[in-house]
Amino acid sequence: MSNSFTLYYAPGACSFVTHAVLKALGLPHSLAPVALADGQQRTADYLALNPKGRVPVLAGGSLPAGEVLTEAPAICRYLCAHKPEAGLWPTDPLAEARLMEWLNYLSGHFHAFAWALFARPARFSPDESHYATFREQSFKLLDEIIAYIEARLGDGRAFAVPATGPDAPSHLTPADFYLLIQYRWIVARLGWPMREKAPHWTALVERLLALPAVQETLAAENLDYWPKAA
Repeated sequence: MSNSFTLYYAPGACSFVTHAVLKALGLPHSLAPVALADGQQRTADYLALNPKGRVPVLAGGSLPAGEVLTEAPAICRYLCAHKPEAGLWPTDPLAEARLMEWLNYLSGHFHAFAWALFARPARFSPDESHYATFREQSFKLLDEIIAYIEARLGDGRAFAVPATGPDAPSHLTPADFYLLIQYRWIVARLGWPMREKAPHWTALVERLLALPAVQETLAAENLDYWPKAA
């Protein structure tokens, strides 16, 4: 067991969420970049670390020797338990359930399904003749997802998880970091006019970009948040 965690990540990928949590909590960590475009995630060495061939992977720190943790929501939960006083993971049962609701939706329906239909069509079929249909369906689903997120964020809440009572106000959670990086995917890869399509989501993004932990994460991953006009 080492004192410092190691995060295996790819710049701008979903691993950004776990990276931002590490920064927000101030937990000691080092970074191990994984070159997804070069197929590093499919090498024997990486598959020995994570047979799923994905990022993120968390190692070291308080984990038992030789063990790693995968899947961004699980990693976030584990890290937040190290500093409950930071409030990144709600203790109120309903607020925690709302956070899990967001994490399941964003990591599952958004990322692994709707986005993957566009960005990773080979996961669904080796037949490239299907890819245009996948892309069309992906865009339809993404429009529905944007509408859902806009409706949730349009009620005046400051962050993704709403206030569930006077002792559980709306506050920063890992769901916000998911919304931050997934908004960037849409802008960077699709060039959609998100300021017009999603003003409430855009407002959340702008609040998050003002946070030191977010700026530190972007700098560490050498990312410009606005690669194209939003």
